[in-house]
Amino acid sequence: MRLLSSAAFLLCIICGIVNLRTSSASPIRLSKRADVAASYDFVIVGGGAAGLALGARLSESSNQTVLVLEAGPFPEIVASYSTPGAGQQVLGSLLDWAFVTPAQESLDNRTITYRRGRGVGGSTVINGLTYGRGSASIYDLWESLGNEGWSWTDVFPFFQKSTSFIPLEVSAYQTYDESAYSPSGPISLSYPTYVSPASTAFIEALGAVGVPTVNELNLGDNVGAKQEPLTLDARQQRSSAYDGYYKPVRNRPNLTVLPLATVRQVITEMRNLSLTATGVVFADQTSGSTMNVTARKEVILSAGTFQTPQLLMLSGIGPQETLQEFGIPQSLINENVGRHMQDHLYFSVIARSQPEASSSQVYNRIDLLQDAEMEYTANRSGPLTTPIGATYGFEQVPEADLQAIAADELLAGRQNQTHIEYLWENVYYPGTPSTILPQYPPNLDESFFSVTAALIAPVSRGNVTLQSNSIQDAPVINLNYLEAETDQRLALYAFRNLRTILAQPSLANYTIGPANGEVVPGPDITDDETILKYIKSTLLPVWHVAGTCRMLPQAQGGVVDSRLRVYGVKGLRIVDASIMPVIPDQHTQGVVFMIAEKAAQMIQEDHGF
Repeated sequence: MRLLSSAAFLLCIICGIVNLRTSSASPIRLSKRADVAASYDFVIVGGGAAGLALGARLSESSNQTVLVLEAGPFPEIVASYSTPGAGQQVLGSLLDWAFVTPAQESLDNRTITYRRGRGVGGSTVINGLTYGRGSASIYDLWESLGNEGWSWTDVFPFFQKSTSFIPLEVSAYQTYDESAYSPSGPISLSYPTYVSPASTAFIEALGAVGVPTVNELNLGDNVGAKQEPLTLDARQQRSSAYDGYYKPVRNRPNLTVLPLATVRQVITEMRNLSLTATGVVFADQTSGSTMNVTARKEVILSAGTFQTPQLLMLSGIGPQETLQEFGIPQSLINENVGRHMQDHLYFSVIARSQPEASSSQVYNRIDLLQDAEMEYTANRSGPLTTPIGATYGFEQVPEADLQAIAADELLAGRQNQTHIEYLWENVYYPGTPSTILPQYPPNLDESFFSVTAALIAPVSRGNVTLQSNSIQDAPVINLNYLEAETDQRLALYAFRNLRTILAQPSLANYTIGPANGEVVPGPDITDDETILKYIKSTLLPVWHVAGTCRMLPQAQGGVVDSRLRVYGVKGLRIVDASIMPVIPDQHTQGVVFMIAEKAAQMIQEDHGF
């Protein structure tokens, strides 16, 4: 029996051992540099979830010209990007920025590799496919903070507009409420055809920590457990922004999507005594040349939570000290650019399991991987139809428990929302090929599953700033995970709940060995100090970073107003996760699609088309 190393597996994925590329009805129009005009009505920076959604919607009007500039390539450069079960293997590829943080003091000086999509489709071509919306109260809070038109009632139609739902009931927990979804949106939602029997046992076990089984999580009540819909199409393939928003309209003559184009700066000038964005400067990676393009109506930044504030600062818009430090001419001082960053983080308890409860062997043995590939290719079934999870539960921590752990900030700003997400991972996680932790190496001859907890109401705040005055240098990312003591205490609470979940009878048939099969961190780890040290040494981002250019009144720390216009700069708007004033208590790709759909309507209203 030959085992496939993580590095070899990644290479095989990229080279095409799991080569599941599908043909399209018509060829993709690859924009040549000669196709780029001197000016467009709208210039969008970033071809990810928001940028492609905006490009598709704004170009619906044939008399509006739209240019989308994306620093990365088209996603087919990694042939298996569309295969749900190969999602982890695109990490570290040419589709991943793979940012590395400086040493994080709050994590005992660990560095973190942060995955971000680099390509047409952005993070929607490398993420875990989970779709969610979160608690209605979060959006009502957005509005109460001074953002008229962003309540749950206001945003719900845009959640619906962005998606279509394909019912599938392989499991009793793949439930849904038709009123939550639209039949005709660009992004397809469905369930995988492969369901591990232990994942349903996990849902049953969540009752022990007060998480009930529910029918639907996308109608504004985020409390409960079920199998959530994934961004899957009818062929059990990834439904990304590239597949859903761009490919159907790729031949519109008024829409140009240009890959391998790195935007260096937003061009601003004074017009009628007002600072105005007039275009961008971008570098053509294929030729090394630099080009200017004019935006007749607006420049729209959709470069994401890290790179949108980076580009603002490189364009002279940001904190004064940062601009001075790197010798950047100051166009507009706003101390909030790059600040107030929020993110979800997670950590696991890992158990030795029966083979039928896990897919870990599939990813470690080349013979099983090849079998899974053949099954997927022939039938669109088997473990490659799903990422490593797809089964979730969300807990609203009772007030008495928040008081018991002295979660003062959460008590003070008490919202009707969830605080902890519990995830089923049918592999050794952390420990997939892209996240292997040398201090906890798995035995590749055995099977494992992981029960995982994510903190989804974080108190800690991070920031992003510049490394230099060049876009070629990555931004400096300080996540500051667990800096707040409330987050530390909530992490300990969640960790103990993971052990309670693992101990439930419904999971007993699937674990092997003492201590309910626990192998990481191991049953001897019991005191708070040691548990917290373990959490700090193994936690990972959930890749949901948000909030570095918040939508708030300027006096309250805002960078954009409620119509997403940058304060103090005409013709400049931000449409991506960086505008979120408070991060929702759910996976965020669906939220970004909603923001883009709502922004598209606002832009159409503002310009009368």
